[in-house]
Amino acid sequence: MSPRPPNKWSSETGGARGFLVSVGSLASARVFLAVSQILVLPIMARQLSIEDFAIMALAMTAVILTQTLSDSGLGRSLIRASEYDHEEWSSVFWLMVAVGLGLALITCALGPVMAWFYDEPRLVGLLAVLSTVPLVQAITAAPNAEVERREKFNAIARVQMTTTTVSLALAVGLALVGAGVWALVAQQLALALVRLVGIVRLSTFRPAWVFRADKLGHHLVFARDTIIQSILSTVRRQFLVLIIGRVLGAKDVGYFAMSQRFSRLAQFGIAGPMSSIVYVRMAKAQGNPQRLAEIYLGSMRLLALILIVPMAMLAAGSAPIFALFLGDEWRPVAPIFAMSIGGLTLEAIVLFFLNCLFRALSRTDRLVRITVEGMVLQIVLGLSAFHSLQAVAISMTVWSFIMVPRGWQMARQLIPLSYRDAIAVLVPGLAVATVSIAIYWQLTRILAPSDWGAAGLAILIGIAGLGVEVAINWKGLRRAVGMFRADDAQSARPINTNSAPMPPPLSPQ
Repeated sequence: MSPRPPNKWSSETGGARGFLVSVGSLASARVFLAVSQILVLPIMARQLSIEDFAIMALAMTAVILTQTLSDSGLGRSLIRASEYDHEEWSSVFWLMVAVGLGLALITCALGPVMAWFYDEPRLVGLLAVLSTVPLVQAITAAPNAEVERREKFNAIARVQMTTTTVSLALAVGLALVGAGVWALVAQQLALALVRLVGIVRLSTFRPAWVFRADKLGHHLVFARDTIIQSILSTVRRQFLVLIIGRVLGAKDVGYFAMSQRFSRLAQFGIAGPMSSIVYVRMAKAQGNPQRLAEIYLGSMRLLALILIVPMAMLAAGSAPIFALFLGDEWRPVAPIFAMSIGGLTLEAIVLFFLNCLFRALSRTDRLVRITVEGMVLQIVLGLSAFHSLQAVAISMTVWSFIMVPRGWQMARQLIPLSYRDAIAVLVPGLAVATVSIAIYWQLTRILAPSDWGAAGLAILIGIAGLGVEVAINWKGLRRAVGMFRADDAQSARPINTNSAPMPPPLSPQ
């Protein structure tokens, strides 16, 4: 099929409305995934043992590491390219496939090593099957980059929702027939494979049988720092799971893994999709430091509104909520969640968008530097806290309180960002959250409600607190939304017609 050139590489929507629609679409898909997981967790938690969740968490430490390396940062680099060159994109695609194949073999080889280290023979088979995930993700990366660059976020959201539905239905079905940990394995495979099919159908990119090493230079430079950052970031995140499994045992790994399934909702459900869109906007504004500062602060303000009060009330009511949803045997997860969620929420609001900023400015050296510092700090804090799971959870929050000002300090060297403006973004949410938690604790002390009553009270106070925060911060929120208003030149970047054209769509967008 011979490609034909489009007039421009257009975005789906532009300006403030386009930003909010894009965020809303991806966030809705992620929230759909999060809510669906929450709804099926009571079934999974009752059909699977704590040890099943623990062994899956251990297996996923290897899979997550290889997943972060599967596109080697090259997918993100393709989005940054000012022109489309089909030979260049094809060369990057084949390089990523080769990397993905290598990572699949490494994942498979890690099975016997991890089985010996944790004295858990089942890890051999689990990792052999899960080794296909990084390869599938590598194949998906270039088509996904093409779709994201055209800002087809609504379509991506539809793919994600379909993927969620299929994977969760498969996991629940297998759990109900007694498949045990293999239900969780099947969920991961379905997530990767269904997403691959959906993204390929959306994308106009089809690789040519060509490999030009001379086209890879600037992508490899970008990927070098991204790979280092990805490895270090993953080591930081998975270090706690590995050590808990070795020092505290499988049951504690199960509790920690379940806490992470809930506490990562702030990052995975909202911050993740929002940062994907913010990165595209920052990449287009990379020559305007003032604009970058506005995008960063505006993004923080919107995310702070969405996350701080709800996460605070989820932490306050975590004991009855976990007991109701998962069963009494999972009640020990509540204090772990409550002690870690503050730091994870702060990380999502502040540091996710700093990562976007450093990448958009091609300052991945800064990204590597802050990641190295964060990894070292996490290891030091983690090793000092391994006498209990609660101490480990607290160390995660302490980590965020140290790294957030450090991140701002590094950003100030690149954009006109003031500490006062950055802190002011967080103040309304923190103030309302503090008052809301105090009211909840006082009412539960007076009323002594059942678990259902306490959970309902936490939800009601959270909704009321969110309304109060919107009222208090209305002008700031309007400014944040207005900041994303952009003309068509900022919403879509023309393609140089002298470069190779984009292939035509193969399916309706």
